[in-house]
Amino acid sequence: MDEQEHQFFQRFTEPGADRYGLLWGFLTASQLDPQPIKLADSQHILLCSPQGCGDKKNPRVLVAHYDCVPGSPGANDNGAAVLQLIMAAKEMYQRKTPNWFILFTGKEERKRGSAINSQGSYLVAHGFKSIGFERAQVYIFDACGRGNTMILSTALEQLSPQSLTPTMLERIRLTRNLRAHALDTARKLMIRRLHILPTPFSDDLGFISAGFAAQTITMLPEQEAQLLLNNPFRGKEYPPVTTWDLMNSPQDRRETLTEDGFVIIPSFAAALCEDNHV
Repeated sequence: MDEQEHQFFQRFTEPGADRYGLLWGFLTASQLDPQPIKLADSQHILLCSPQGCGDKKNPRVLVAHYDCVPGSPGANDNGAAVLQLIMAAKEMYQRKTPNWFILFTGKEERKRGSAINSQGSYLVAHGFKSIGFERAQVYIFDACGRGNTMILSTALEQLSPQSLTPTMLERIRLTRNLRAHALDTARKLMIRRLHILPTPFSDDLGFISAGFAAQTITMLPEQEAQLLLNNPFRGKEYPPVTTWDLMNSPQDRRETLTEDGFVIIPSFAAALCEDNHV
């Protein structure tokens, strides 16, 4: 993280910050050519490769929501992933990587217990056809600012049997293809701390319910990941995980973050887009 990125992140994670305005201004100043996108009655920001946004055949789309719940600084949820994808975009610009897209979305946060079809990611995904993303391959980066261990979420596998229609099973199969690509990318980068585990947040469920394959990626401290491995998910109960307890709270501050994700995630996100074929 350079000094300009550090200053942006400090302003971006102040309680009550104009996150859209700050993000738009920083992307413009960084010469990343942001484009405003309105979907589901909320404002989003699209970045694409330096070759332009014209080629949307089987697009690989990296997603991070820029909003946070009122009263929370939103440093980990989801300021960290926003900055990490900006860093990835800069890396891909330097490499002249073709045919990639990054979407910073608003109104992703929803109340606990509310229906999937009220989730921001579900509404955003429904608007993908209007911007040419009918066959999008979606990687969602959420809460990537704490810890040294990457988690590929398997929240989709926790769906009730009644939800597993042939259509949904096919979408899960396509999502597992994305997961396989993520695992292969991690191996190439020699990312050794990685687990496949369910998570309590479910932007991928919103996308898959709207018809798109989507894989959620997050980070945890190694000891918290080990706690989850030793206490498998049952029903709707997770063991106490400090990182997840901080989310959506006034305690989700910059001081709770660690450096690891800001080293691992930008390179990983950029590498996901190197070979746009799944």
